[in-house]
Amino acid sequence: MSTDKELAYRYDLLIAPEWRDRFDSLVDENVAMPLEGRFLEVNCGTGAYAIELAERLRDKGDVVGLDPSEDRIELARAKNAVLKLENIIFDVLETRDLPYDDGDFDAVIGDASMLAAAGAIDELLTEIVRVARPDGRVVFKIATHGSFDEFFSIYWEALLACGIVNDSWAALETIINERPTVSAVEDIAARIGLREVASFTGKEEFSSGSGAEFLETPIVHDLFLEDWLAIVPQTCKPDVRKRISEIIDRERHGAPFDFSIKATVLTGLG
Repeated sequence: MSTDKELAYRYDLLIAPEWRDRFDSLVDENVAMPLEGRFLEVNCGTGAYAIELAERLRDKGDVVGLDPSEDRIELARAKNAVLKLENIIFDVLETRDLPYDDGDFDAVIGDASMLAAAGAIDELLTEIVRVARPDGRVVFKIATHGSFDEFFSIYWEALLACGIVNDSWAALETIINERPTVSAVEDIAARIGLREVASFTGKEEFSSGSGAEFLETPIVHDLFLEDWLAIVPQTCKPDVRKRISEIIDRERHGAPFDFSIKATVLTGLG
């Protein structure tokens, strides 16, 4: 089993460029960020986008990057130690409540792309809007309903082949439907007071050369697979994994296995 430090390095080298950068590109392509002021990025990972924002601002503003992983924050600080930017700081996010007063920031960016449960998404978005000043720019990144559908159809078939679909179907259905739709996220944003809400969505595709490769892809293995397989009895997990791999290889007919997410950026004014 990988240590937290090893997972942070894998995240920086293998996950951030493939996962986070796609959401950040959606932001850059569709959202007009302020040219000055105090910025906050919540769940900043290993800091690449926060550093990019600080480089844009230079002497016209500063950036705070927060993440719950101490090891990811350590990597973010190491990156900035090389760049020597004086307008950015990184800190560990120790609680779900942001340690700032209402309206502290001119722009707030929240990454909820690895969250699925509607309650956690609601809670994070509420806090992000709270600390944005009136008329401050709020940006929220999330993978919405319809993500990983290609995998879930195969997962259902694997459970059926293993003879446990009847015991696991309700839990699988919950996993499939727990990511909110774009309109549901917009409704949450409007309810908590975000104004001039707009959203931008892109279908982002990922490829694996085989079923085994899919299961070991860092995005899948490190971020989601453990939660997906939690609905399977421990003694059945090796067989389910084997069936998933076999079904993928059968279905792809020698071609890559493509799976996709609905990458969504929601934005508005505090």
